Amino acid sequence: ADASGAGKDVYEFVKAIGKFKETKRTEGISTSDLIMRMLKDYNQYVMRNLARGYTRKDLGVSYVKEKRLRVNMGINKLREKVKEHQERVGEKLSTVAKTAGILHDAWVDNADRWVVGFLEKFEEGCHIMGTAIRDRIQEGIKRQQSRGLSLLQYDEDDDSGNDNDDEEDEEEE
Repeated sequence: ADASGAGKDVYEFVKAIGKFKETKRTEGISTSDLIMRMLKDYNQYVMRNLARGYTRKDLGVSYVKEKRLRVNMGINKLREKVKEHQERVGEKLSTVAKTAGILHDAWVDNADRWVVGFLEKFEEGCHIMGTAIRDRIQEGIKRQQSRGLSLLQYDEDDDSGNDNDDEEDEEEE
């Protein structure tokens, strides 16, 4: 039975064939938590291995999942670069503010507004680009699927047409 004693034992079939090995539980370790952590980190694992040169087939990942992860990797790299540039711009503005004798706080406020404005436009563009990429991939997949279906239908039509020709040949004899 299960832990509550109310349900059916989930390991019953394994026990029946003599393959069940009981182990002692480790206090404070939750199997469910371990599994959830593995699942949570799975995308990072796949992205890391794709970056190392493994193919999607090596990792057992679908074409769409691979493309989605690669787009996410590109966006993450872009975010990091934008943050680095934002920091550099902040440093340069600080230097300019000091040399120009203008209050540093006023420059920071203005710089923040400018950077935020730029990032809003930039993120909007990235979102539009990401949506367009996703739509194109989905259209391509739909086209491939519809071609596959139409070819199957064509083959079925051919097969049924050949049966009639055989009957006509028999009648002529």
